[in-house]
Amino acid sequence: MSEQSTAELNELANKRFEAGDFHGCIHWAEQAEVRARQTDENCQELWAIGVQVEAWANLGEEKMGLEAATRLMDRARKYGQEDYLLSGTRLFANRAAAIDLRNRWREIRSILIEGLETARRLGSRNEEVEHLRRLGEFAWQVGEEKQGFAWLQEALNILEQGTDYDSFFRYVLNAALSGLMRKRGNHTEALRYAEIALEAAQEDGNPNFVADAQLTLARVERARGELDQALQLADGILPQARQMRWNETERQAEYLRGELLCELGYPESAEMAAQRALELAQDLQLKEEEVECLLSCGQALLALARKEEARNALKQARRLSQERDYADHFEKAEELLVKCD
Repeated sequence: MSEQSTAELNELANKRFEAGDFHGCIHWAEQAEVRARQTDENCQELWAIGVQVEAWANLGEEKMGLEAATRLMDRARKYGQEDYLLSGTRLFANRAAAIDLRNRWREIRSILIEGLETARRLGSRNEEVEHLRRLGEFAWQVGEEKQGFAWLQEALNILEQGTDYDSFFRYVLNAALSGLMRKRGNHTEALRYAEIALEAAQEDGNPNFVADAQLTLARVERARGELDQALQLADGILPQARQMRWNETERQAEYLRGELLCELGYPESAEMAAQRALELAQDLQLKEEEVECLLSCGQALLALARKEEARNALKQARRLSQERDYADHFEKAEELLVKCD
């Protein structure tokens, strides 16, 4: 059998990505990257590195994603490929945001706005939508809801003109808008956007995207008071997340399950779910998520009357919140610690 070409290796990587097999994607993309460098196929090499960034990101391995994004930027500069430098810089900013958005928002915002201007100059509609999507999504998460909504709406308007990834963009943009509306307390709109996001993810076909859209819907159902429905959605995601080693998807599902089970009056199951979410958050080195999971553990332990264990978890949450400047989480930890006395 003849040796596979770089393009064939990249195609294998792409097929594994579309199937949600991100470890398989990385396996083939790494081989493609090495082969491309040996044969001076610059664009094939850059594509192979870029898909590795995306695969690591979908696994929740943000440090690995940062390393790959840095490599992509370095190689793109060397080859004079401005389009790949643009995507590499965006991917780097996204990974930094996943690790600690709140404390790096000013830096990330600046990088993405500069990238948006470059995307428009290059006439790259895909990159324009990607930058607007991330700006909008990150903005509302740090409390800039009005600006976040404007950016997301602008991205939707561009999407109407057509892109290479219409179903994917409809999924991520509507999921972001659902989160924003949920934060505003507009559950009707949050549900509408979540249902559009799920339909678009199913149309795209990547099972990881479908699971993520189901989590978006589950969060809305919780906000609407439909706790059993939310729990059913979160439970349904876990088997595949574990099988495919989608660690960040598993973490999100377990965290949500912990919160729901506590609210439904099942503190023992809630504590187990919260502990698993905490373990994953720490393994993935996610700063704010670690604090949120500690608070969730503390609440479940309080419900179980295991006050000393609850106090330890909540003191840790309070300390980390103070170190990382999370005033809201600090206040919640203080409030819960009073109940430990």
